[in-house]
Amino acid sequence: MSNLMLSGLLFLLNLLSMIALMMSSKRHKDKFQRKLPLLLNEQWLRGLGFILLVIAFSLTYTSDQTGYFVVMWFGSLTAAAGLVYCVMMVYEQLRPITSR
Repeated sequence: MSNLMLSGLLFLLNLLSMIALMMSSKRHKDKFQRKLPLLLNEQWLRGLGFILLVIAFSLTYTSDQTGYFVVMWFGSLTAAAGLVYCVMMVYEQLRPITSR
């Protein structure tokens, strides 16, 4: 697997895991409660988020440059968490006042 493809895959898995963990948090789960199927409750989303994090971290050991991709994993995890945080801040600002 090429380095660019592995970097993109790490970021994608970290982003999906951060979204799942954010949707399972007590603060944000009421925003998604009506839009999610009943099978995706808080425990399932939290488990899915942690499983995706473990899968992404285990992918770092498939490369010849393991140390580099461990650092890339932490960097992409930080970028994904920041992106999810910024999107939620914009969502809070753009949401109509009547639905708050």
